Amino acid sequence: MATTLPTGTGTRVTAPAVSTSASSTARFVLRRIGRTVLTIAISAVILGILWNLAIVVLQANAFIAKTPADVFRWFFVDSELSQTTAAENRVHIAGLLGVTLWHAAIGFVFGVGGSLVVAVVFTLIRPVEFMFMPIAMLLRTVPLLAMAPVIYLVLGNGIVTAGFIGGVVVFFPLLVNLTLGFRSVSAQSVDLIRVYGGSRWTIMRKVAFPTALPYFFASMRIAVPGAITGAMLYEWLFTYEGLGAAITAAKSQSQYGEIWAIVVLITLVSIVLYTITTFVETAVLAKWGPNAGKATAS
Repeated sequence: MATTLPTGTGTRVTAPAVSTSASSTARFVLRRIGRTVLTIAISAVILGILWNLAIVVLQANAFIAKTPADVFRWFFVDSELSQTTAAENRVHIAGLLGVTLWHAAIGFVFGVGGSLVVAVVFTLIRPVEFMFMPIAMLLRTVPLLAMAPVIYLVLGNGIVTAGFIGGVVVFFPLLVNLTLGFRSVSAQSVDLIRVYGGSRWTIMRKVAFPTALPYFFASMRIAVPGAITGAMLYEWLFTYEGLGAAITAAKSQSQYGEIWAIVVLITLVSIVLYTITTFVETAVLAKWGPNAGKATAS
């Protein structure tokens, strides 16, 4: 089964089928999900074993170094030695997580939206890319920890600063990969649409975007945990909110159990969000197919 692409003149260009059937796509997605869940479970077990082993081999101070069992007890087991109950711990850390995810979401939207707009401009207007891509690559090499104070001084404290710091982490990988994806459109597809009167914007919408999907999702797998990293850096440096600030507060009070719990929680959340991204990628690419955006003879 084939699909058609409308051009600017109303003529429709034949393009490849996006999938053989809905049922085969669903089976493919379910198999991918199953393999991913199994891989995560096995990796978690291995990581827990290595974590315990490292503490034993290094003879780490038990007051500072916590085992997976210690983190589990912090979340789920009440202790007479603790000033808070496990339920209070969960409520406390859930509130902090909500703040951090909110900051991460703002940075993610800033970064993805900005990179998409700039990549499209770079693709449609080549001189702009020649002028500004080297600057973008230069800024990418600057450590975020060095840029964050400058961003704070210029923008002050608030949502804009949180979005900007988180967006920087997301922006550059997406910009480079999206631009590369847009440039990877086959000359045959471009010529075919131009023959039928399609504009550059038609090529972008009907061919370049589908072709760039694998590049886009490859960057998204990096961008999702990267946005969380940017949010925590913002909180750690400039606010008294979220998990980033809670690490500093817990350290000052020698609450090392809470620090380890935060590390474990944010790691699990990042893995979950990363996994959701791979599921979305699998579903989208299974629908569009490996030849999305490539022209075929009609």
